[in-house]
Amino acid sequence: MALSATVHRIRPEAAAEVAEVLGEGPADLGGLSGTGLFVQDDTVVRVFHHGEGDGGAAELIGREDEKRLAPYLRDGGAPVPMVCVQSRFIEDRPAGLAALRYKVKPGHEKEIGEVFAQVQAEARPTLRGDKGQETGVIIGVGLFVKDDNMIRVVMFDGELDDVARYMSKRGGRPEMEKKLAPYMAETRHVETPEQFLEQFKANTMHCAHRSRRAER
Repeated sequence: MALSATVHRIRPEAAAEVAEVLGEGPADLGGLSGTGLFVQDDTVVRVFHHGEGDGGAAELIGREDEKRLAPYLRDGGAPVPMVCVQSRFIEDRPAGLAALRYKVKPGHEKEIGEVFAQVQAEARPTLRGDKGQETGVIIGVGLFVKDDNMIRVVMFDGELDDVARYMSKRGGRPEMEKKLAPYMAETRHVETPEQFLEQFKANTMHCAHRSRRAER
């Protein structure tokens, strides 16, 4: 079980059209547990949730993405694999996917990975609604870096708003934000949970589509 991600750079003005063009998910997931395609500004990210073996499905889907994206690419070329600096799973099952994009200073994959490695994992990260009721759980997380993009992938069973609420109140978050600050290429105002929620919305990539294998 693993997550991987590839990134394409597109012309920013083409983002809405790209989201529409790639809005239809792959017909066959093969051995993949799931996949999602996310768009924001000049960046398109394809996330793969691998099972025990994808049977080459990730490569096939990547080639199809490349073909459909060709008219919109900024620099041309094939999709670029992102460097996975963190991957953690709480449960082994298909789940919803979300991707958050942050602008970072290139060349700090190791340092960023070390910051996130210091975060103490919870045995079962429970999601709760605005009235405190349990609404779901975070299944897994992944963190990917390539050039000036850092992508936070969250696998969850529940609502994305509740994922944001959970992260805003996560213990140790202010300290982690301070440690990340030297590597960020964007100004983040996240001193309070309310500010964090606004920033979460700004960093959330548009989901063009998500596909996941049906649970047995």
